[in-house]
Amino acid sequence: MSTVLWANYLSDGVVTSDESDKYALYSHLDKLDGVCKSIGLSPLSELCDTTDVRFNHDEIELPEGMESTNELMAKQGVWRDGAQARQMLQKLLAAVREKQTRFGLLKNEHDAVVAELDESIAFASTAEAKNAKFNFSVVM
Repeated sequence: MSTVLWANYLSDGVVTSDESDKYALYSHLDKLDGVCKSIGLSPLSELCDTTDVRFNHDEIELPEGMESTNELMAKQGVWRDGAQARQMLQKLLAAVREKQTRFGLLKNEHDAVVAELDESIAFASTAEAKNAKFNFSVVM
């Protein structure tokens, strides 16, 4: 079972997910955090919510009456304003493209990281248009 990131937005207490596995972003999160730091951004990992993965590792339980980790994440999760998230992701993508950052030792996953950032920017733009909050959930 792989661990990946999914992009989400929170609007009116309801989480909507793109349910698109972002394996490259998760795999290279440390390096992406380093790129963020080098250009004066907060780490990408600060957009990541671990509610789902902690539930799947039996570290937390759903409170009485809740049926999904999305409900718990909506109430207690890590969220960022959609516009702020979009701007952050756009700056990160620009830096990755400009520096032609290499991701991976044996195989360069630069193109996969760029594609997943592009997809995430589009989803964050939807969040912004809905005046919603945005995050990545760590999903396994």
